[in-house]
Amino acid sequence: MRSLIFLLITLLTPLTAANAHQPVVITSSNTSPKAGPILVDGTISFALRVSFTKANQERGFRASLKEGDLLNFEYLIIDKAPENKLAVSKLPVVSITSPDGKKRVVKFTERSKFYEPYGRTNYLFLSRFSETAIEGIYEFSIKSKGKADITVSTGSKETFGLVYEPSTCPTIEQMSLPVITNAQAATLVGMKKDDAISCISLMQGVHRIAQEDGQDFALTRDYRVDRVDLTIKKGIVTKTTVG
Repeated sequence: MRSLIFLLITLLTPLTAANAHQPVVITSSNTSPKAGPILVDGTISFALRVSFTKANQERGFRASLKEGDLLNFEYLIIDKAPENKLAVSKLPVVSITSPDGKKRVVKFTERSKFYEPYGRTNYLFLSRFSETAIEGIYEFSIKSKGKADITVSTGSKETFGLVYEPSTCPTIEQMSLPVITNAQAATLVGMKKDDAISCISLMQGVHRIAQEDGQDFALTRDYRVDRVDLTIKKGIVTKTTVG
């Protein structure tokens, strides 16, 4: 069974304009950002549903953004028990790590009601912000403090967007030959070394081993849009860089 389930729903923005969000269910197998789905274009509207059964669980996903794009983020809960009765200290914590390694923890700044007519559901906005992005992959980590269901949304463009599954080579139809994108390279994280190299070949690209089991290798400084640098630990890809 595929780890991502797509449905069609509509969320209503606080400005009362209809805003269609493409849903993605974050499953129990998405135990970290690197084990989570990859939003190929982070400017497209996605609604990501996350369910926790107990404390100390982690779920995650990733989103690819370009220099100058807007990173839009919203944190929502359904306006009914038990979520709307939970103390702020008991709600899941979301942290966002940017491509340059900077980390921010999402703070709850409001408690605004709105009604989503498609699903006939009342929601509460707890946090939302927009900021200029830098080039690369953003990682979203969500950690529980107890049983809870939340929704987080990203992007603003109302159009269909691709979602890559973690550690799964994109299909030929999803590739952007001869260029390898940051999102495509991100699918390699978690793959075995040989599988990642085979996937790069399918993308008509080339690879370099930047680091393996702590040993760094010398690399030229030229930039190529069809090349991926791999960091390997115990035979598994842990990091990728395009260029």
